[in-house]
Amino acid sequence: MNVNFGVVFLIASLLFLGLLSQWIAWRIKLPAILFLLMLGILLGPILGWLRPDAIFGPLLFPAVSLCVAIILFEGALSLRLSELRGLGTVIQRLLILGVFSTWTIISIATHWLAHFPWPMAVLFGAVTVVSGPTVIAPILRSVRPNAKIAKVLRWESILIDPIGVLLSVIVFEALVAQNSATASLGEASLNFLRIVAVGVTLGVTGGFTLGWILRRRVVPDYLHPFLVLASVLMIFALSDVLVKDSGLLAVTLIGMVLSNMRDVPLDNILDFKESLSILLISLLFIILAARLNLTEIRAVLGPGLGLLVVIQVVAQPIKVALASWGSELHWREQVLVAWIAPRGIVAAATAAVLGQTLQAIHYPHASLFVPLTFALIITSVLLPSLTARPLAMLLNVDEKEPQSILIIGANPVAQVIAKALDQAGFAYLLLDNDFAQIRKARATGINTFYAHPVSVQADRYLDLLDFGYMLGLAEDHSLNIIASMRYKPEFGLDHVFILTDENAVVGRDRQQVAEPYRGSYLFGGDVTYSRLSQLLDNGWKIHTTLLSENFSWESYQEQHKAGFLPLFMITGEHILRVLHADETIAPVSGDRILALIAPTAA
Repeated sequence: MNVNFGVVFLIASLLFLGLLSQWIAWRIKLPAILFLLMLGILLGPILGWLRPDAIFGPLLFPAVSLCVAIILFEGALSLRLSELRGLGTVIQRLLILGVFSTWTIISIATHWLAHFPWPMAVLFGAVTVVSGPTVIAPILRSVRPNAKIAKVLRWESILIDPIGVLLSVIVFEALVAQNSATASLGEASLNFLRIVAVGVTLGVTGGFTLGWILRRRVVPDYLHPFLVLASVLMIFALSDVLVKDSGLLAVTLIGMVLSNMRDVPLDNILDFKESLSILLISLLFIILAARLNLTEIRAVLGPGLGLLVVIQVVAQPIKVALASWGSELHWREQVLVAWIAPRGIVAAATAAVLGQTLQAIHYPHASLFVPLTFALIITSVLLPSLTARPLAMLLNVDEKEPQSILIIGANPVAQVIAKALDQAGFAYLLLDNDFAQIRKARATGINTFYAHPVSVQADRYLDLLDFGYMLGLAEDHSLNIIASMRYKPEFGLDHVFILTDENAVVGRDRQQVAEPYRGSYLFGGDVTYSRLSQLLDNGWKIHTTLLSENFSWESYQEQHKAGFLPLFMITGEHILRVLHADETIAPVSGDRILALIAPTAA
């Protein structure tokens, strides 16, 4: 057997480099697409080490098409019509008025600046109206805007991708139909209708059929991801065989149908497709960027920068103004929403496949379609990544430091501490998988999230953007340990705290978890859940006391000789400090102390 170890090593190396790019992006809180595209440009047009067309030959674009089909299917799975109906007015307008105003402005600017024919300029505008959560989320983590801005940008990015894809596919199919027609406009229209009819028929039929199979458990659960992947790719291929270029519409509709069907078990599919998409995205963008030509890149630099200016100065302000008219968004918040406008993975993936077809039919300027898209992606991601944080601070619409508290456990102790933090002016969320405790907490008006701290549900739907601390207050100490290991990368070791367990109190080193894995012990080295629960049962209550020049920390300690346990300190600047075993506090005038106070001292 003759194996080409050169190609095998190359593919393995690309996977490793893709992983490295994703990790670097995670560490420095920038979108991974930047590093993937720059790596591809370095390996391809600059160094000449990676030549995808020569290596993969005729299999390159069929493989790219299949990858894009999976990515578009994934994007469509996130579009739930119920969520669209329940969104605020601003987000709804962004997805309707904003999409069409931006599409129009980009199309006009592309025609004038890049000299694209009108049909291709309109297509380029449709492709580049999308944003995407994979580029928005890292930017929001580094910028830390206020909650209103974060909500608008996050929900728009989730919902605009499938909408943009549908728009792009329909425009593209109309363009191809018009170009291929030789007899009349009627023939072109008929060809377009065939493309749409086949795509819609196979997409809707395939989606409902898959949903029925999944809902009836016709195949075992462990085969669900394989079934869906194989079916999506088969429908994509069959659609393109019947009528060329109808497959993208079909797979997008499959995802939309599945995401809106009731009682369809999608958890296994969502997990599998997320991991697969990360792998495909990493490979896809390195390879596609490696195909770019330095001459073409230089040719689109001017138009690309011009388009970026038009988008930032004209399209985005108009879009946000239309969407936010009469809303609660302050003008400062509108400015930041308009400034953060990155293009991402869906734009690049869609452009790659559509651009290849445009070149195959020798459409004018088709060779510049993909390079111009990539130039816009890179510049539109770089600009907000480097400037949005200072702009948010200048406009005073940033969160100075995440101060919300994620509390593990919804037990009575956690409920009492959550209420005290709420009264002190700090947001909180109780996270627990004990529904009985969650129900009791909800009955008293406490904010809760019902899930295991390391569950798929928490990973997928728990928004940690505004949270700065984790407190492990669960009665089950192992749950606190698991949660601290999970959320330490999110908050940092010095912002993760858990209650002490009995092993630590008696000094059992063989059973005690090492500090790097658990964070610091809360409220002192001997404060266990049992002790806190007993103090509350004995009538201890949490009181907040403001220190002043006339009532110092020393006076406070003298007054509460009967018993007190400090829990938190709030500085004069309203900064929360979680008191823990390794900390010695020296409060000053203007600070507030939250402490459990004995009944006789209250």
